[in-house]
Amino acid sequence: MIFDLRRAVRALMWCAGALLALAVVFAVVPAKSATVPKIVSVDVTGNLHVPTQTIMAVVQARAGEPYDPRIVQGDLARINALGYFSTIAPPLIRQRPNGIAITYRVIENPVISKITFTGNKTVPADTLLALMDLSPGQVFNTNTFRQDVLKINNYYERIGFGGQVPTHVTDVNLDPKTGVLALSIQEGLIVKHIIIGGDPLLPPPLILPALKLKVGDEYSDTIRDEDFKALQKLYEDKYHLEIGNFEGGIDQSSIDLKAGTADVKYNIYVARIAVVQITGNTRTKDQVIRRVLRVEPGMVLNTDAIKQDYERLNALGFFSKIEPNIEAGPDPKKPQDVTLVWHVTEQRTAQASVGFGYSGGLTGQGLYGTLGFSDNDLHGTGNSVSLQFQKGYRTGVAQLSAQIPYLGNSPQSQKYSLGGSVFTNSSTYYYPIYQVTSSNGSIPSVGGTPAPIPVSLYPNTTSSAVSNTYATSVSSATGGSINGGRRLSDYTRLNLAFGAQTIRYNTSVPSPYYFQGSQPNIFVGPTPGPINSTINNLNGSFGIAATSIANVNTGAPYKLNTAQISLQTITLDDPFNPRTGVNATLSTTFSVPALGSNFKFTQSTLDIAKFFPMLKTATLGIHGVVYNSTGVIPPSSLFTFSDQQMRGYNQVFYATNAYLGQIEFRQPLTVDRRLTVAAFVDELDYQIRGAYPLLNPYTNRIVGYPGNWALYGDYGVGIRFDVPQLGLHTIRIDFAKGANGTHTSFGIGQSF
Repeated sequence: MIFDLRRAVRALMWCAGALLALAVVFAVVPAKSATVPKIVSVDVTGNLHVPTQTIMAVVQARAGEPYDPRIVQGDLARINALGYFSTIAPPLIRQRPNGIAITYRVIENPVISKITFTGNKTVPADTLLALMDLSPGQVFNTNTFRQDVLKINNYYERIGFGGQVPTHVTDVNLDPKTGVLALSIQEGLIVKHIIIGGDPLLPPPLILPALKLKVGDEYSDTIRDEDFKALQKLYEDKYHLEIGNFEGGIDQSSIDLKAGTADVKYNIYVARIAVVQITGNTRTKDQVIRRVLRVEPGMVLNTDAIKQDYERLNALGFFSKIEPNIEAGPDPKKPQDVTLVWHVTEQRTAQASVGFGYSGGLTGQGLYGTLGFSDNDLHGTGNSVSLQFQKGYRTGVAQLSAQIPYLGNSPQSQKYSLGGSVFTNSSTYYYPIYQVTSSNGSIPSVGGTPAPIPVSLYPNTTSSAVSNTYATSVSSATGGSINGGRRLSDYTRLNLAFGAQTIRYNTSVPSPYYFQGSQPNIFVGPTPGPINSTINNLNGSFGIAATSIANVNTGAPYKLNTAQISLQTITLDDPFNPRTGVNATLSTTFSVPALGSNFKFTQSTLDIAKFFPMLKTATLGIHGVVYNSTGVIPPSSLFTFSDQQMRGYNQVFYATNAYLGQIEFRQPLTVDRRLTVAAFVDELDYQIRGAYPLLNPYTNRIVGYPGNWALYGDYGVGIRFDVPQLGLHTIRIDFAKGANGTHTSFGIGQSF
């Protein structure tokens, strides 16, 4: 590399001359001489920068020693091996009176004045220069240079350019006049084609733009590793896939050293599920878990699909912790085939409860006690059952319900669900009464001892409230329901339900008071049927006269049979504390004589809640509901809104039509999201169709004229916390301000 052809010829000539000189010496020495001449002196000439002692240190010919041409020949080789000399002339071997004088003659390599590099793009010249032991100011040494070339090649191999070319120092030129040492560098082969192989799933037009390596670039393993990271990002971020195995490098069969080109091949293998394992479940049967999983063996590993399976498992409510892990597959020769392991930690699904409570006020429940049992994973089958009793001074409830979410084990039967319940309940409410007076202010006389006093549920300009005396309104229902559902997709299901119940209403006042004329819910004689109601009968409920509320005679039984059809879709990531997703329901309930019902009405509801992740851990929830009805509705079937929806009010709102809107911002205070603060706004716009009069809602009446809408709102803050020891996911306490003051609302579960 240092010497051209002419220099090589010159070196051969010098070697031939040296051999000729040795031959002459042999000729000079008499062939038949009995003695060998001794060496009288040994020296060296021609060295300007290399110390003489450096050269003489390798010379073995010594003064006083017998002259041996083979030693001289070895000295020439040893001097040449020092690497400092471009030429070694034949030695001067001269006859002296006392023996032989030897003079070794050398021509030094140039002194390096500067080292330059060309062709290096990735590695800067300063780095290459630092790798070399040669430096400006030194005599060029071929041995040192050879080691420097090895260091440069090793460095390029370490940074990913190995295995492409025999050497990365492709040419060297040392100018004897200027001393400039110029090195030509070839870092890697030029990429001629990029070939995508393996099992990439994505087509090359989607893959190639994401690569840093382009046709015409020099290939290196470092760029390959960067491309692997870029491919992982492409697959994960954009397509939510995982790369299970990746192989990349120069296609050895395509290397063209003359042109300096080669093809690069990237073999990409998407991760595929080979095995799905479930661990940690000791009670819940495997099939109960597997029937909600959609990621199965043979499928591509998709992080979105795994997340959706996680959400479906979480929605079961059987587990306190769910961890999906990706582990090595069963075949080590196929690293792209992986095992998906679901680690679950079961939580208590069966609960027995005993409790007491008190709710005061005219519309409260008074003192009551509760007794209940529920299990939403009965014997590990995924079926649910619940039994509830509540008894108090004003309320009584007994209910047994069961639900089978999957009717069988076949794919077709698992699309269907079945459930039902039987119940009986009763509620007692108290309402203020108003003494009825004539136009002149006197009380109408009807005789009797003591004289009966006529009262009304309706105040007017001439009536006055009766102190410490209230009307007692009792409503009761006994019946049952059955429902069946069909899954239209993993998130959407269609439900059909039928209910049959017998209901009674009874409104009375203590003696000596009595209701004068027709009053709501206190008819004791023949009245118009409950299917059609007229305002002239002053019918209604809760002190409201409305054509939309059915006539019901005191104490008389009525059949309330209904059919309901509903469509529901749920994509929430967490059923108890969602951050993303939608929960939407569209339902319509029918009650018609054809079903054996004494009533004829419809009630429809469109309920949509959507959740948006905010900041790092917060959630914004938006909830909207539209309520609509037609026909004449039983008093107990009105839409009702308590402090669970309108958190700034301590009374119940009743409606036949309404709009409810809620916005809530939730910010967790702990990493496990078991403690959260919230800020919220609630708005309710409602009416009772055909109501007359519309009185104050703080006595469960509305203000206005028939058909008018009433708008109420509130705002406030709240706190939510979990009590896992009791199996309670969310206990809610809200502090809100409404139109007439503040109110504290308690509840189990989120407000929506």
